[in-house]
Amino acid sequence: RRNMVADIAHELRTPLAVLQGNLEAMRDGVIKPTSQQLDSLHHEAQSLSRLVDDLGTLSLVEAGQLRLHQEAADAGDIIWRVATGMEAQAQRGGVSLVISLPDSLPRVMADTDRIAQVLRNLLSNALRHTPPGGSIRVTAQPSPQSTKELLVSVADTGQGIPAQDLPYIFERFYRVDRSRARSTGGAGIGLTIVRQLVEAHGGKVWVESAAGLGSTFYFTLPTTT
Repeated sequence: RRNMVADIAHELRTPLAVLQGNLEAMRDGVIKPTSQQLDSLHHEAQSLSRLVDDLGTLSLVEAGQLRLHQEAADAGDIIWRVATGMEAQAQRGGVSLVISLPDSLPRVMADTDRIAQVLRNLLSNALRHTPPGGSIRVTAQPSPQSTKELLVSVADTGQGIPAQDLPYIFERFYRVDRSRARSTGGAGIGLTIVRQLVEAHGGKVWVESAAGLGSTFYFTLPTTT
């Protein structure tokens, strides 16, 4: 718990310091409130908002108080909506984002907002770790292991995950590179939320990776048939 509180304080401190420093400089006339400066402040405010939302989701899940509004849903529609919404971010980073889906998919029992959150977290993670010129591929298909599950994957061509880190990658606040800057490393809870939300749906999540060879994250969801 002490480590968790220290990590949360660290993640909140950085964007708050940026906001405070820039606002004081603008107030004192040291810098002018240009569009670029305001965009930077807005980005930091968004980072704070996402962190608070993620922490709220995590606390609800771990307390067993997260309510899912599950219904029969079109997984393909969810994937297309989330992935296309992140295409601009991928293009800014010089990363190719590919959506590869069959003509038809079985419907899944899911809370569409929460599964969209799972996909956004996985894609955000992939974008952070995929260099310019790389690619990310999102796929979905009936699971070869069970006729009652859909298998979704997010594969990237990033630096990969060392074997010794793979067992811990979904743990709260775990980072493969502890020295990584927060601007590229994230808060360390996105993948924890992925695991918690997928398991709350009755699915499974795992990763296959090797250092220097990219990573593929998989998760399953129960189908309606």
